[in-house]
Amino acid sequence: MKVAKFGGSSVADADQFKKVKKIIQSDKTRQVVVVSAAGKNSHEPVKITDMLIELEKEVKSKVDYQPLFAKISTRFIKIKNELNLKVDIEADLLEIKQRLQTCSHDYLVSRGEYLTARLMADYLGYYFIDAKDILIFDGDEIDYAASNSRLQRLLVQHDRLVVSGFYGANEDGSVHLMPRGGSDISGSILANLMDANLYENWTDVSGILRADPRIVDHSKKIDVLTYDELQELSYMGIGVFQEEAVRPVRQKRISTKILNTNHPEEGGTLVVDSNNKQFDSQVITGIAGKKNYTVITIKKYQLNRHIDILQRVLAIFQKFNISINYIPSGNDGFSFLCRHNDLSRNLDKIISELKKTCNLDSVTVNKDIALVAAVSLQLSKRPAIAGKILSCLDNSLIHVRFVFQEGSDIKVVIGVANRDYEKTIAKIYDESLEPQSKKISA
Repeated sequence: MKVAKFGGSSVADADQFKKVKKIIQSDKTRQVVVVSAAGKNSHEPVKITDMLIELEKEVKSKVDYQPLFAKISTRFIKIKNELNLKVDIEADLLEIKQRLQTCSHDYLVSRGEYLTARLMADYLGYYFIDAKDILIFDGDEIDYAASNSRLQRLLVQHDRLVVSGFYGANEDGSVHLMPRGGSDISGSILANLMDANLYENWTDVSGILRADPRIVDHSKKIDVLTYDELQELSYMGIGVFQEEAVRPVRQKRISTKILNTNHPEEGGTLVVDSNNKQFDSQVITGIAGKKNYTVITIKKYQLNRHIDILQRVLAIFQKFNISINYIPSGNDGFSFLCRHNDLSRNLDKIISELKKTCNLDSVTVNKDIALVAAVSLQLSKRPAIAGKILSCLDNSLIHVRFVFQEGSDIKVVIGVANRDYEKTIAKIYDESLEPQSKKISA
């Protein structure tokens, strides 16, 4: 049995609905379908979810929200009419309109998924499930036992389901909204609850590319990668798959396939448990990164012995609510990585407090730093790969500010100047991934 989640671009209009139906009908094991809210397309430049957020602002500001509500309604009614559906979507829209003045933020913003799923269930001939009736949250965590109990009761009578994504319910029955991109999480949770053989995530891209196509226009697709590799790449900025959606399927070692609704014939990317991956000829699985970091380096003779000073330093970052990564830089120094946007207002205050209260020998600041991560399971087995990467960057006259390999040892992170970010990614790609190039090998 497969759980298939379709993103906003896959359900943006009647034509996209037809593509979804063709995909579902081509494989009878696709028994559970999860949908996002109708997204944007060439005729509709704004996602339904963004329109609902704007609608809430208009209601609160007491401006005339009728034109915007009418525009939202028209999109759903148009899909219904073009597909000759029978579902009374007008009644659902009327109920939402009547509740606009009193409903919660979570309720209103979730209505895009609710209405899209209602239409999709009618079109496929599947049973519609309002996600709040089966996905129960205890705080911000899904209550798997309670959710499974509710789902199993429904499965006694229905084996082909369409479920609205992006939300569930709190224990009191009120709507609980997930983070943006939450339909990925909904699908992943349902795959977990149903012990699916495969979780399919249908989007508008044919899988995950080895590097950002805006930087490497000839970047190839990753055919297979592990959940560990996906999580590292997602953290470093690859946005194809919602990072929080990894955990539910990973817990039960359920494989995930990322596919393109517009081009299902292109295959996609398969994400598997690390025990199930066969190493391919490519040494590096993928490359990703982020710009605009600031590095704050503190020095004190034998700093590694002064735990009290390190505690004071960390307390200052905590005081200003700054999220940090740190890099040990010898017995006498530590460097802290911070996002520039987090620091921008308080950098001078932080530096001042560090100098005044922590008895340090020096504090230095380097701005406009980019992080580039090369990710591969092979990094943990062949440590010389990291050295080869640094050698090829050195030959290209790219100044590497720092290097660290962390966590599971499947990711090496290189710090370079913002201006060298694109060049660094392109260089690692060309040297390690292209068959016609001299590959990085150990």
